[in-house]
Amino acid sequence: MIGRLLWNDIRNHKLLSFSTVIFMAASSLFISLAAVLLVGLLGCVDDLMEKAVTPDYLQMHAGDIQTEKIKVFAREHAEVEKWQVSPFLNLENSSVVLGNRSLADSTQDNGLCMQSDGFDFLLDMNNVCPVVEEGEVYVPVCYRSLYELNIGDKMQIGSEELIVAGFIRDSQMSSMMASSKRFLVCKEDYNRIKKLGEEEYLIEFLLKEKTDIDSFAADYGSAGMDANGPAITKPLIRMMNALSDGIMILVILLVGIGVLLISLLCIRFITALGVEQDRREVGMLKALGIENKQIRFLYLSKYILFSFVGALLGFWGAGILERPLSEKLRELYGVSNKGLFSVAITILTCILIQAVILFFIRHVLKKIEKMSALEALFPVQTQGKNKERSQYVIIGLVVAACMVLTLIPQNLYSTISSSQFVSYMGIGDAAIRMDVRQSENIGEITENLLEELSYDSDVLKYVALKTVSCPVILADGSQVNLIVETGDHSVFPVKYAEGSHPEKEGEIALSVLQAQDLGLHVGDKLELIYSGKSKIAVVCGIYSDITNGGKTAKMSNLSSGGNTDDRVMWSILYVSLKDNVHTEQWMKKYTCPGVDIVDIASYVQGTYGPTIKQIEMAKLVAMGIALLIIMVVVMLFMRLMIEKKRYCISLQKALGFNNVSIRTDYFIHGFVPITVGALMGVLLGNIFGESICGQILKSLGAYGFHFVIRWEWVILIIIILMVTAAAAVSFGTLEVKKIKAYECCMRKE
Repeated sequence: MIGRLLWNDIRNHKLLSFSTVIFMAASSLFISLAAVLLVGLLGCVDDLMEKAVTPDYLQMHAGDIQTEKIKVFAREHAEVEKWQVSPFLNLENSSVVLGNRSLADSTQDNGLCMQSDGFDFLLDMNNVCPVVEEGEVYVPVCYRSLYELNIGDKMQIGSEELIVAGFIRDSQMSSMMASSKRFLVCKEDYNRIKKLGEEEYLIEFLLKEKTDIDSFAADYGSAGMDANGPAITKPLIRMMNALSDGIMILVILLVGIGVLLISLLCIRFITALGVEQDRREVGMLKALGIENKQIRFLYLSKYILFSFVGALLGFWGAGILERPLSEKLRELYGVSNKGLFSVAITILTCILIQAVILFFIRHVLKKIEKMSALEALFPVQTQGKNKERSQYVIIGLVVAACMVLTLIPQNLYSTISSSQFVSYMGIGDAAIRMDVRQSENIGEITENLLEELSYDSDVLKYVALKTVSCPVILADGSQVNLIVETGDHSVFPVKYAEGSHPEKEGEIALSVLQAQDLGLHVGDKLELIYSGKSKIAVVCGIYSDITNGGKTAKMSNLSSGGNTDDRVMWSILYVSLKDNVHTEQWMKKYTCPGVDIVDIASYVQGTYGPTIKQIEMAKLVAMGIALLIIMVVVMLFMRLMIEKKRYCISLQKALGFNNVSIRTDYFIHGFVPITVGALMGVLLGNIFGESICGQILKSLGAYGFHFVIRWEWVILIIIILMVTAAAAVSFGTLEVKKIKAYECCMRKE
């Protein structure tokens, strides 16, 4: 009997039943999709790092290497399981051609390396160490689609030519957020091409389990080891690998939570509408002596069935969408061995979401218990203005939530793709970046460029910043190596969370994560060791920086006689041009060996390009979901309101009002809260969304995050959502036509 009743109810309320299942499925789909993508991402990254045996501590070093000193240090530290020194041959990007594409405009430091013997392996697409023959090269897999490469293509390095034999996964540098990329060649080719590049070293340590990496890093710095370059730890490598796809997963999760909240409101509408339409049937059941518990179970049985179907659809949809969304993930890191675990997580997430929805529905169905048989059989107009207003408030909140759902990914996309995002990368508002890295005479090349820029009439302003590595003595006597960028930081100042840029000698500014790591604030002092001399510096400012692991520093100079070039790791020149100057032509004029030139917009795109594309996809999906929700919810809302006002509408028709005038009145009543909700959504989407994204990016070193809002897109989104809402209101008021004038005489609503 229950089955027959359920089937008849579903058949008589096809639209309501379909809408309920869709919202249940959508809620499960997005949140379970975010869960399975997150599990897959972490699983793939961990699997690759495990197979590649990623080092726990890595110190980059440019210059002569003291292998014996490293050997003694490793022997004196029992926590060191293995250690090795891996050479890395830095190449000039302008001298490298992949297929038919030059790397002159690449924002990455590209170089050659050989396969390691003990750990830090470079793996092929089957996650095994490839055998590299002479004349062959294995290219980073992230370059395969970027430069449209295939096996058999050629790689040109100056006069040398290599054949692309395959593609490799690098557990350290696969992400585009890593600033370097390694090409794998055999020993013979490496030694032959060595004269075309500048050799650096990766000093790597594999530590025993439960070793405190920070303490080990402090010991390494205190021992005065080779450290002319940034240091990287295994947790930082894992974070960089997960960050690119992690932002997309975060957006999907936010969309999923938004869809769940909106779905709860929608299902409330649907349930209330169903109860309103079934008032007489409920009254008859109560009059026949059927208990409230049995009536509630009858309704709940229907929603349990819908929940089961919705969970299956959500699980199925998540499985379909997971494959294309994680395609890039599998290419970079391989297939995770946690397939069964991912399936279990998806199922548990679907069950949890449906449990939340059913609990909410059970709460809504309590309205049946409060309804007496007499009220159900002979309803009267008891609805007050306050209750009616609350229903209009709810529809306004749904529209506001949809607006927030759309604006957060849109504003995040416009911010990260904007040239202004460099302010969170420790870079000022310049137009062009000139890197001087792969050269023995960095200082000479930098001075020559400065002289040329001083006579260039197209240049508005410019500055050269030189980066060095020097030890810092902490309060407990231990040392850590600090990456310090020296020069005039007032030319292109970055945004400071506290204080300001260093102007005087003895002032130092720290990045947010570096300040937190050292436990320092503005006004605190620290002791630096440079050229064998101790120097006290006062912290004058704290700024955002999500490059080099988010741990950097800035000073005007490190010595009273000016900066010395003997320990400069690299120098960067920032330039802004006058109006109407053609940027690309200007950049070609300064292209020369030892200098990589790129405009800042391309630099951001090169670093965050994959992330930007994924967020763009997420914003389009969020837009589609928001439009669907507004269309369905507003139509259901108008149907509910008209159903509750059935008696009044019938009476109006009996008194001579036509359909157009009645529909117009309800259109105005429905559209006003939609307009208010849209305006509230714009406000919340900018403030609330900015706060959420800011808290996440703050953990990466971006302090004081603010959206870069492209108002033309925001206005377009508002127009699209409002037009959709207006259409939904108009379609919803079509129910007025179905109400007959004689119904008021029959006391039927």
